[in-house]
Amino acid sequence: MTFPDTPPATVTIVGGGVVGLACAHYLSGAGLRVTVVERDRVGSGASRGNAGEVCPDLVEPLAAPGVIGTALRGLHRRDGALAIHPPAGAELLRFLVRFGTRATSRHHARGAAALGALARGTFGLFEELEAAGVDGAAHKDGFLFAFPSREYAAEALAAFRRLDAPIAPGGVLEGARLAEAEPSLTEGARAGFVVERQWSLDPSLFVDRLAERLRSDGVELVEGARVSSVVDRSGRTEVRTSAGTFRADTVVIAAGIGSRELVRGLGKDVDLVAGKGYSFSVAAEPPPSRLVHLGAAKVVLAPMGKRVRVAGTMEFERDADRFRQRRIEAIVAAARPYLRHADWDDRQEEWVGPRPMTPDGLPLIGPVPGHPRVLLATGHNMLGLMLAPATGRLVAGLLTGAADPRLSSTFAPVRSIRRYSR
Repeated sequence: MTFPDTPPATVTIVGGGVVGLACAHYLSGAGLRVTVVERDRVGSGASRGNAGEVCPDLVEPLAAPGVIGTALRGLHRRDGALAIHPPAGAELLRFLVRFGTRATSRHHARGAAALGALARGTFGLFEELEAAGVDGAAHKDGFLFAFPSREYAAEALAAFRRLDAPIAPGGVLEGARLAEAEPSLTEGARAGFVVERQWSLDPSLFVDRLAERLRSDGVELVEGARVSSVVDRSGRTEVRTSAGTFRADTVVIAAGIGSRELVRGLGKDVDLVAGKGYSFSVAAEPPPSRLVHLGAAKVVLAPMGKRVRVAGTMEFERDADRFRQRRIEAIVAAARPYLRHADWDDRQEEWVGPRPMTPDGLPLIGPVPGHPRVLLATGHNMLGLMLAPATGRLVAGLLTGAADPRLSSTFAPVRSIRRYSR
């Protein structure tokens, strides 16, 4: 639903993560008076500790053919990339069942096309933000994908070519050619290839500079405001928080996994669970010259300043904020054979973030059914940073009547929302 006749003049955004801040940027640019309320500080949750990938040529849903079997085979390993901690609970079990039904070629192809449509023009959006002073110190020379065998690399390369990814000349690199492409890797990386044009940036720096830009544009950012409820009645909305009540024409809920509980207060339940990711940073000499995906290890090495951010794992459990040290140790065990001269004992910035996951791998962008003045902007899975500007642009279009109807239909939350019974 859009607001072509009576577009709102004021909006409250719940959630000061990268998606909420991006929504604020585009809504403010459209002339709305914007207030952002954040329970902690801006960028809390899943926004700061990720690998900073901006790769619109590579977007695809996590639910892919074969992913279930691969995940189950690795569940018994303490250093595996996936962990599910019992008791799982009804919400997680329902999510996993629905995820499994979407891990087919048909659903995957449809989801990849939808994400590609949303991500179209992403580099241009980030360039516009850079020109406005929102600079995440981006590396723009592509990603290297490294593997322990030529066979593994060739299989992955074929999959990327099906996505029409911009593969660098030379195809699979081995031996001296791979070492020349990335001197920081050990002999454990025996083959790989480069996907050109993709970016990586420092997500924490990006969030801070986006917040600075918003403040200079007159957007009110209220930190330390824990939201208790969102109320929609009498043509207005209220966001009740520990810092007071904020009234506006409309509300955008961009609170990551916390969006689920807020929507329940409106009598609806959304199919959203936390898929926790972990990261830390280490010193390495030499550091990677670009972002490196360790394909078999399911770990990403991202150069950030003088250190390397090491990120990976997918963890499901009821407690979205619990930090488990053994997940960090699992990432170390997986990455150690590949990165040369890394000081694995001097780990800094250890982090866990609850990524809001949807069964079909697509974000939820649009009005909550029955509440046209309350919009969702969440469920970005592991693509929140990259899709934040595109999401902000779509949300602004929904509230001003300028949204692409195909995108608004594809990502409408109605597909994942049902009635909530307390």
